[in-house]
Amino acid sequence: MSAPSVMLGAARMRCVDLHAIAHGAPVVLAPEARAAMAANVAAAPEGPSILEQKRRWLLGEQAEGLHADALARAFVLSHCAGVGDPLPVPAVRATMAARALALAQGLSGCRPEAAEVLVAMLNEGVHPTVPAQGSVGAAGDLAPMAHIARVACGYTGPQPGLPAFSPTGKEALSLINGVSLTTALAAIAVVRARRVLRAAVSACAMTMETVGAEFGCIDPRPLAARGHPGAQVVGAQLRALLARSEEVSTNRRPDAFSIRCAPGVLGAALEVLDHVELVVERELNGVSDNPLLFVGEAGADAAWIEAGNIHGARVSLAMDQLKIAMVQVATISERRTYRLTYGQLTPGLPSFLVPGTGLNSGFMLAQYTAASLASECKTLSHPASVDTIPTVQHHEDHNSMGPIAARTTLRVLECVADIVAIEALLAAQGLDLRVQGRSWTDDGEPVQGEPVTLAPGIEALRQTVRAQVPFWEDDGVLHPALQAVGTMLRDGRLNGSQLGGW
Repeated sequence: MSAPSVMLGAARMRCVDLHAIAHGAPVVLAPEARAAMAANVAAAPEGPSILEQKRRWLLGEQAEGLHADALARAFVLSHCAGVGDPLPVPAVRATMAARALALAQGLSGCRPEAAEVLVAMLNEGVHPTVPAQGSVGAAGDLAPMAHIARVACGYTGPQPGLPAFSPTGKEALSLINGVSLTTALAAIAVVRARRVLRAAVSACAMTMETVGAEFGCIDPRPLAARGHPGAQVVGAQLRALLARSEEVSTNRRPDAFSIRCAPGVLGAALEVLDHVELVVERELNGVSDNPLLFVGEAGADAAWIEAGNIHGARVSLAMDQLKIAMVQVATISERRTYRLTYGQLTPGLPSFLVPGTGLNSGFMLAQYTAASLASECKTLSHPASVDTIPTVQHHEDHNSMGPIAARTTLRVLECVADIVAIEALLAAQGLDLRVQGRSWTDDGEPVQGEPVTLAPGIEALRQTVRAQVPFWEDDGVLHPALQAVGTMLRDGRLNGSQLGGW
């Protein structure tokens, strides 16, 4: 069954909608958006405008004798200056949709055809090769957007299924202007971060059941007393997953911070994520372009206005916030993984969680991998938004570096996803041993224990993991198991059903 179409310019676009387009959903330009674009461009003042000045300034004296078509072509091609590995197809699709949506707001002085050619590219599966690097995210994501515009304008030759499109000068400018790449990557990051964070709550609950955590850390009263809504939401989610638990109880020794403070840390990340989503969706539904054409009553006082709607500071800052918050999720998860592999910190379980003897390393190397990924996250979390390098002869003297912030956030999320997947895999192993009634002394000697009945929510999560990876009785190759649980997490299958729709 094909995915339902997403309409551009009719209702507020959400990050999840752009994510759907990124992964293949077809697109329709709303009739009201088409009408708004047509009315806007029809009101453009006649005669030379600041657009001509801008083009001449950018291209120099060579622009004077060029025909309008040649001028637009030279303008687009001269900006195709990206380097590095090509962006993944979902990122390219999201970028084209974000740019079409910006034009669909009807303030860019562009004909409907400028958005429709991008819509056609999405629906026909025409995905330009877009080098990932080369944008500073301020005058717009110029270099990557030019690689898309080059195809949209037919400068690489006709494409099957695409209408012929010859841009006006303003359309050539608007197709590459604005921070649509930054915004598109940010929207993808928001959706992925929410999946990872939901899974992190699930994995944390599994670990709490495995170690027999003290209930006080998720008691609603102290969480409410501090007043942070994210901690209260996460605490409620953990309580739902651990409902009817016989292992998590009161009046036990307080746990280490990686368990006791988990609602506060994961809740803080949730609050950041909610804020970032708001910022990204505002940007996604706004007009990131320059100059803009505003039409007054009866069209009498239409005017081009040069403003700063092409600077990516808002999204750049938001992405840096998100990746730092998700590094917190990563580091606290890795510490719980470490506790699961250390028998003296998790009484009753064998070190490295494999019951066999002899040469077994068990899940020791899984924690190695989690530690490596956590360290990589820390390196990547340096905020890109604190940097700026002037460009364009110091005319563009402050840049956001938003694309770098967004790309590194996506890289951080990949690391965090695998760290959380490792915790879930090891927690499932520990839960299996509890269910089997197998126990070990502090010296590592096996003893007969009592089989444990897990909380229903935790049992469901354990079965979800076990559907992909069997219980480990002895050593084996870890890589396929880590990949399987990582894929399950990224697909959204490691979310406890009790977590609701957050």
